[in-house]
Amino acid sequence: MGDFVAPTAANGGSLCLSTNLGNAGNGNVNIPKHSTVVERLRQRIEGCRRHHVSCESRYQQAQAEQLEIERRDTVSLYQRTLEQRAKKSASGGGGGGSSKQSKQQQQEPDSGTAEQRNSTLIAVRANLHS
Repeated sequence: MGDFVAPTAANGGSLCLSTNLGNAGNGNVNIPKHSTVVERLRQRIEGCRRHHVSCESRYQQAQAEQLEIERRDTVSLYQRTLEQRAKKSASGGGGGGSSKQSKQQQQEPDSGTAEQRNSTLIAVRANLHS
């Protein structure tokens, strides 16, 4: 039973476990008292709590700043959108519907050529494999 030395805190506060096989019958085992171990744990937990509180406040501040930046960007983009709509309506006279039709007409030939390309590739692959 004397082969094991109880955990002790090193300089950095971390626990160190070691076996004492050479001095089994020596009796020089340094076991800290329960109250000492509990006090060290309390100090360590308190340090962690303080660190968490300070990090949490910094995180909340950074999050608030980020939300403000995103809000400003959203307002700016919305304003730009409104300005562009105003320019289009002033110069085009409300021709938004015809532009949608022309876009659809432009997409239709592209989709036809894409279908032709796909069918050509399928035919070429079929010829290669046969």
